[in-house]
Amino acid sequence: MIQRIQSVWLALAAICGFAMAKVPLFAATLQDGTVRHFLATESLLSFALAIGIAVLSTVTIFLFKDRKTQTKLVWIGILLSAVVIGLQVYSVEGFKTSVNMTQGTYQWGGLLPIAMLIFLFLAASGIRKDEKLIKSLDRLR
Repeated sequence: MIQRIQSVWLALAAICGFAMAKVPLFAATLQDGTVRHFLATESLLSFALAIGIAVLSTVTIFLFKDRKTQTKLVWIGILLSAVVIGLQVYSVEGFKTSVNMTQGTYQWGGLLPIAMLIFLFLAASGIRKDEKLIKSLDRLR
């Protein structure tokens, strides 16, 4: 059913993925005192993967009748989410070296890929619980 808890987790993962388009990941204070923000859109590969994971999560919500496919897609999303985290760390480190900065801080947008990973793990857990419930009900018949 679409109203299961994994649908909520998948929707939250999709929201995190789409929000990465507008939220700054890192803020650097330059030597002249100006602040320059690093957005996910500046790294094309990580941005495309984040949007792809968000779309994948949205599509996976509607595959509630085929839990095996839903589980596979969630695990693919988890792996891609880990790749996005690595790519963003690499991109931010490259940004730090390319800009003459005096101080830099990660913004809350840097937590979005981690939140997306956690939500996908929670969705996988919910799907697994549903699968166990269905198997236990089949034994009772």
